[in-house]
Amino acid sequence: MAAGQLPPAPRPVRYFGPGVAGLLSLLVFASLPLLPILGVFLALLAPLPLVHVLAHGRTSFLAWGWVAIALVGGVLAFPSPWLVAMCVGYLLVAVWPAVSVETWLRRNWSTGRWTAVVTLVALAVSLAVTAAAFWPTPPGAALIDFFARMMAGAGEMVRALGQGAGGEELVARATRAVAYLAPAIAASYVLSGALWLRPRLPLLGLPRGVEPFPLYSSEEWLPVGFAVGGLGWVFAPEPYKWLAANLLVTVLGLYFVHGLAIILFHLGRRFGGNRWVRLGVVVIALQLPVALVFSALGLTDTFFRLRREKANDGGHEA
Repeated sequence: MAAGQLPPAPRPVRYFGPGVAGLLSLLVFASLPLLPILGVFLALLAPLPLVHVLAHGRTSFLAWGWVAIALVGGVLAFPSPWLVAMCVGYLLVAVWPAVSVETWLRRNWSTGRWTAVVTLVALAVSLAVTAAAFWPTPPGAALIDFFARMMAGAGEMVRALGQGAGGEELVARATRAVAYLAPAIAASYVLSGALWLRPRLPLLGLPRGVEPFPLYSSEEWLPVGFAVGGLGWVFAPEPYKWLAANLLVTVLGLYFVHGLAIILFHLGRRFGGNRWVRLGVVVIALQLPVALVFSALGLTDTFFRLRREKANDGGHEA
């Protein structure tokens, strides 16, 4: 390169059209049920082709609309629980994050409000679909019974996980908790996809997601959800207790993200900007007692500021 000559600008990602984008999004999402473990991570990339269409000035509906129509048509022609789950899952994991970005571009939302909208809408859909699927049985009890039947077919795995004194009972309790809170877990999965997508938006030329993650703050009305979920979980009868418990866990998940941002803020640019340090913090934070501490930090920061100084570590990502 000649002296004083500027380096060539990076080539933009090739635009492959709405039809191909929709098909690619569906194929990436299909890895979730088809590829054990790996599919859990790959499916989080499903909204990216749809947002890529949006970044080129076209509505994302051109990409996902025909896929959704095909899936709904398949459900009507060949009704099966598997097709229904594929349809709902695709709309939640792939389509809804892309549509939320499209809405965010038209509204002056903070990042905290956007993540709250993405997560709580996903929770509402998960709760509604679950209640409809098991109607008229109370959905909490129905989910526990459904998961118990699934685990009954994996007796060897349960015994292997529960080796030791009282181990099988601990596994059984954990299974019941996961079953009861399945809608909140689904909403948290959608939140994970949104958090992965957020720092990629500026790379696509979209004017959102440019804020440093250590400055992330929760939606200001989120304490209302925390109060309603907590009180309902303690005092409400079923099925309202089930609704409240899932709301409470989902709100705690949002506050967990807030608490993680606070920790990275105080680690500073030198340590918080290191991806291995961030990965270590996340791994440690996934321990339940530590996760609750992170959520408590996020909730506390809503009322009492725990970040006093300005951060200029703009390289952080979620």
